[in-house]
This record gives sequence, C-alpha cells and structure tokens, in this order.
Amino acid sequence: MAQPTVSSDAQHYVVAVEGLAALDFDEVPERVKKFASRAINTTARRYRTKSAKAMREQIAFPARYLTGAADGRLRIPRFASPEDLSATIRGRGRPTSLATFVRGPKVHGRKAPTVEVAAGRREKMNRAFLMNLRNGNLGLAVRLAPGEKIENKRRMVLMNNGLYLLYGPSVDQVFNTVAEDVSEDAADFLEQEFTRMSEALL
Repeated sequence: MAQPTVSSDAQHYVVAVEGLAALDFDEVPERVKKFASRAINTTARRYRTKSAKAMREQIAFPARYLTGAADGRLRIPRFASPEDLSATIRGRGRPTSLATFVRGPKVHGRKAPTVEVAAGRREKMNRAFLMNLRNGNLGLAVRLAPGEKIENKRRMVLMNNGLYLLYGPSVDQVFNTVAEDVSEDAADFLEQEFTRMSEALL
C-alpha cells in the first residue's frame, strides 16, 4: 500500500492519499478498485479531521472554521474514484484575517480587541479596531502615521491613508506544519481499511 504523498505549489500545500499504485489496473477487479477508492476516501476524511485538530492545537482557529461543511478552509476538493485512486486535501492559501482571531463581540467599530492567534496566548491590540469590508466581512485594521512601523508586525495590507488591514497565517501555512506528522498514521489507517475491505470481499 502506498504512503500518502505530500506536494506543494506556489499557492497551496497539498496532501494526496494514493493507494494500489504498484498494481496493474487491467488485472484488478472492479470491485477491488471500488473498495480501494472507498478506503482512500475514508482515510482522507480522517486525515483532514486529525490535521485540523493538530492545527487548532497550534493556532486558535474557531471551531468548524477548518472543516465546516459549507465553507471549511481545509477541504477535500478531489475524492478518489475506481478510475483515479487518489484524494487531495487542500488548505486555503490566502492569509487569514486577524479579525478571525478576535475574542469577544465582533462588531464594527470595536476598538482595542483581544486577539488569540497562537492557541492559549491572548493579546490586547490597543490601536486596532474592527471595520466592515466591501465583501461584507469584518477586518481588523490599524492606522499608522507616515513612516511609522509596528514592532513584530504581522502581515499587513495597505488600504489607504495609512490604514492597514492585519492578517495572520494562512490555513495551508499551518497545515504545512502538521501534515507530515499525521501522514504516517494516515498511511497505516489506509492499509488497515483496505485490508479490512479486501478480507470482507474474500
């Protein structure tokens, strides 16, 4: 049974779980391919869940922010099929708005919010404030005087007139730190799941 493979490109960190790669597919019964694809998809779902848990132990993403059914930022964009025995898990590549990590009420105009990015570490941002964005979301912003800089600044995007939006790490950046740690467990589970299905078939 093949190990899950890990690859990356300029925008995403991708984990593909591949099985039965060494077999001659022309000689593999369709039922076996079907069971293999089921085993891979079960593994991909488990791998995503375990990765999300490990990520939230590092970074304080809100509950279901990573794996919510409708808008989870850690997704499985491609599931395995009998014709393609691989599945992909992909984290969103865009930096995460720092407003995501605000603790307490999230309302337009709120000043000096408390932010928790690293799990268990909260920080009051005295000069920051929440603002409405054109896309309907909230952003966390700070206004700097000309030439002013913030010590230990996070990623910042200039809006206008010294107004900056603040961002934390992207989902795929954090996924990158945990994916290989949980991949061995995923490979073992994939082998066990496929073996279980094969024995049931036989």
